[in-house]
Amino acid sequence: MEASTVRLTHTVKKGGCAAKIAAGTLADLLRTLPLSTHPDLLVGRDLFDDAAVWRVSDEVAMVQTLDFFTPILDDPHDFGAVAAANALSDVFAMGATPVTALTILAYPLDTLPPDVLQALMAGAIDVIHGAGAHLVGGHSIEDDTLKLGFAVTGLGHPQRLWTNAGARPGDVLLLTKAVGTGTLAGARKNDEIDAAAMAPAIASMRQVNRLDLPPELHAAVHAATDVTGFGVLGHGLHVARGSGVSLPIDAATVPLLPGAADTLRRGILTKAHTSNTRYVAPYVAGRCDLDEVAWWSLVDPQTSGGLLLSVAAEEAEAVLAHVRERFQRAGRIGEVTAAGEAALIVGA
Repeated sequence: MEASTVRLTHTVKKGGCAAKIAAGTLADLLRTLPLSTHPDLLVGRDLFDDAAVWRVSDEVAMVQTLDFFTPILDDPHDFGAVAAANALSDVFAMGATPVTALTILAYPLDTLPPDVLQALMAGAIDVIHGAGAHLVGGHSIEDDTLKLGFAVTGLGHPQRLWTNAGARPGDVLLLTKAVGTGTLAGARKNDEIDAAAMAPAIASMRQVNRLDLPPELHAAVHAATDVTGFGVLGHGLHVARGSGVSLPIDAATVPLLPGAADTLRRGILTKAHTSNTRYVAPYVAGRCDLDEVAWWSLVDPQTSGGLLLSVAAEEAEAVLAHVRERFQRAGRIGEVTAAGEAALIVGA
């Protein structure tokens, strides 16, 4: 058996960020656990931020995250690249710079050949080193199911990091990548689309969320999160609740990957579409005005999705123009208002 003949997605039931524990279930499981507090712990787990932040000095903060999942793609080089891009994204979502990565690997030696592992790590190293970080080690175990991810450490200035808690009324919401990886990956796994139809989603997932904003535009971003397994609305909810605001989102402006509208229309969904709906529904107004495709796109579980940015209105066009130099499908999808009856307000 060679790497080129293995369909990795056929070795697992769930793939990518769609394999996450449902957000509501996770919140219930963690609710009774004590929160850590320390003067130098600037960001912990209380607001569902993308990474933890520890102040090293007045000028330096350490940003730490980890992410791993089962295969969402069949090609091992692509899967390794996407797993790396997805883990790095948490650091970029905090406005920090990744510096080191450690591998987290569970590998079925009895069922997958060694060249699959080599291709996985080659794809990951391409992305990690391309992002300016360094793969410095890791840990592996033998397991029945392939799982790959990375623990990433980044650095940033304590006063210049982005979190879920900074969105302000009047801000504009920008999304850097099109959505639809969940439905497209599900369709590809079940041979309901071909490899060519999956290619735009793979290219999007492989793209690292590095924005390289100049200082004045970096400061215009008041809050940020990366959109992954909980979808646009799930991660938007974390920003709304963390910042004490409401987020009106125009579903018609949320960019979709090529083919995603068709697979959603055909009802090609993952379990996460349902769990994400259950999680956000109590906090949403306007859902009845949406057709099914629009709704499912907002709760589609993304793997290595884009960044959702809350940006000062006067700088929003400049930030968007800069972002579009790397992310052509980036767009404005909503705004931030003072807290109302619903944290999320969706319209067509």
